[in-house]
Amino acid sequence: MMEKVETYLHCVQCDEETEHVVIYLDDEIKSIKCKKCDRVSGIDKKELFELYTVETVEHILKEPLKLNEGIKEDGSKFLFSFSKRLLTKPYRVIKEVFELLED
Repeated sequence: MMEKVETYLHCVQCDEETEHVVIYLDDEIKSIKCKKCDRVSGIDKKELFELYTVETVEHILKEPLKLNEGIKEDGSKFLFSFSKRLLTKPYRVIKEVFELLED
């Protein structure tokens, strides 16, 4: 899953410690962007988007198994939470894609 973290790092271009945005995909750093000079280190957006897409497809393919496990564990509670997740998931995915493309 993609994760965005803000932290302070030494920027080579600014030659000082500045705030950076670090993007992780599957617990690996994919890009680091200085918020002061906008210098980006890491892979380009196209490659990052391709990795994100592959991860998303893999996640979608695993969903039926997770659904089955959830129903077996606690059917009534699971079905109640499932309806909420079903409504909010498309929004969360679209938001992640726009965040990914924005950086």
